[in-house]
Amino acid sequence: MYDLTVIGCPSYDWITYNSVKRATRTLSGPAITAALTTTKLGIENMVLIGSISSEFQPQFINELDNYGIPEHFSIESPETGGFEIECDDDKDPVIASVIGIPKRIGIREIPEEFLTSKIIALCPLLQEIDAELVEWICNSSDALILLDPQLRTIDENRRVSVISELYVASRTRSFIDYIIPSEREAFLITGESDPFVAAEIIVDSIADHCVITLDSQGCLLFDGDKYSVIPSQSAKVCDLMDASAAFLGGFIFGLLNDYTPSSCAALGTSVVTFMFPESRPDFPLNLTNVLQKADAIALDIETR
Repeated sequence: MYDLTVIGCPSYDWITYNSVKRATRTLSGPAITAALTTTKLGIENMVLIGSISSEFQPQFINELDNYGIPEHFSIESPETGGFEIECDDDKDPVIASVIGIPKRIGIREIPEEFLTSKIIALCPLLQEIDAELVEWICNSSDALILLDPQLRTIDENRRVSVISELYVASRTRSFIDYIIPSEREAFLITGESDPFVAAEIIVDSIADHCVITLDSQGCLLFDGDKYSVIPSQSAKVCDLMDASAAFLGGFIFGLLNDYTPSSCAALGTSVVTFMFPESRPDFPLNLTNVLQKADAIALDIETR
């Protein structure tokens, strides 16, 4: 049995940082970030599943080995996901264009052996994980299911757009254990700007627990009964596109070590404060430092 299965397609991006374009495309994406985060925190019994083209397969295998991700299962795709991303100090990253769209992951493409994991993390890049796949996983596995919704999609002109409907909401009620949207994603899903109200709506219709990340303000956890407000202890706005996936990685580490949900959220919040755009994907992460900051954050958790 695996401790963790991460499902989502990798992305190979052209990144320009402060007007300087990197010499090669950079491995990125929510699934990669979540897997890297858990690996850096010491989770070894895991597997990464995603679709990628044969062109990038050798480079992908080599990089996963270098980063210490122990096992992967690749699905053949005509294209590898990728974006042109412009990053500057103190500004949000901007997707300038789409340079690759990964193949949607089908039900029959995931070996059933991976469904016996303790936790399955769904980290889509561009809606390659659809409602049918989510429903099948939830009905076929006893794992805890966590979803990083990532509401980006591609229009007919291959431009990035956002969706306001989370398609898994049309399926069986409350089959996802944890959903972790950003504040903006929670607004798009519910139409509510108040994160407390949005969390209630999401728990009523999509998941048993909702954790809304609030940028530099920490996060909000709702379990259907009470709210936990987790502070950040950092004035820095984490402007990484994959920050929510890094948060998810810290949260998963906590679940696998029997932390309470609010302590897991403190761990996720701690992880994000160690991320910087210029270091992606190989951001520095030290377990001792993460745990120390998480302990400090946990002292200031407010329950309502």
